[in-house]
Amino acid sequence: MKAILELIERRRSSYEQHPFIRFLRDDTVAPARRLSYAPFASFFVLSFADFNRRYLRAEASPVGYQAMVDRHADEDSTHFSWFLHDLRILGYDVECRVSDVLRFLWSDLGRHTRDLSYYAISVTRGASAELRLAIIEAVESMGNVWLTATLEAARAHPDGDRLVYFGPHHLERETGHAIGSAIEEIREISLSPEDRARAEEIVHGFFDRMEAFNAELLERVDAASNVEFTELLR
Repeated sequence: MKAILELIERRRSSYEQHPFIRFLRDDTVAPARRLSYAPFASFFVLSFADFNRRYLRAEASPVGYQAMVDRHADEDSTHFSWFLHDLRILGYDVECRVSDVLRFLWSDLGRHTRDLSYYAISVTRGASAELRLAIIEAVESMGNVWLTATLEAARAHPDGDRLVYFGPHHLERETGHAIGSAIEEIREISLSPEDRARAEEIVHGFFDRMEAFNAELLERVDAASNVEFTELLR
C-alpha cells in the first residue's frame, strides 16, 4: 500500500493549490461568503453518510481489515448532523417548498457534486477490504485539506465558535480516527498487481471528481454572490 499512499500524497499536494481551497483561505474575502458554499455541498455531505453506513461497511460481521473499515465508517456516518446544525447557524435553514429543494439538489448546476457521491458508491461496492482502506485514505486526505481550509473561514466568522461541522470539532475528530493511528499497518499491506492498479485508478478518480466538485462549488458561490439564498430555491 506504500505506493498508493505516496500517490495520495502527491495528489493531495496538488489539491491544496486548487482555486476553491485558495478561496477558502483568502482572508480578504468575508468569512460568510467563504462559507456560502455550504448549501451547495448538501447532496455530497448527506449522501456521504449513506456511503459510510450502507456501502463502506460490511454486511456481515467484519474481521481483519474490514473491521478497521467499519470502525471508521461508523464514526463518519454521524457527521451529517453537524452539517445540518451549521446550516442553521449560517442562516440557510429556510422555509421552502419540497419541489424547490429537489430542483435545487438535482439541478444541472450540481452535477459534479452528485457525480462524486455516485462514484464513491460505485467503486466501493464489491471492493476488497484492502481497496476500501485505500478509498478511506484518499477521501480522508481530501477531506483534511478541505476542512483545514474551511476552518480558517469558520474561525473568522462572527458565529465561528458555534460552528461544529465547519469548526475545529469536526477536524479534530477526523484527525483522531483509529484509522489514522493504524497508518503504519496500512502502509505495509501487500497488494496484488491487479489491486494496486485498481487502487491507483480509484485514487485518481476520487481526486479528479473532488476537484471538479470544488470548481463547481466556487462557480456557484460566485454566481450567487448578489442573490438571496431563497431566490436560488425557486
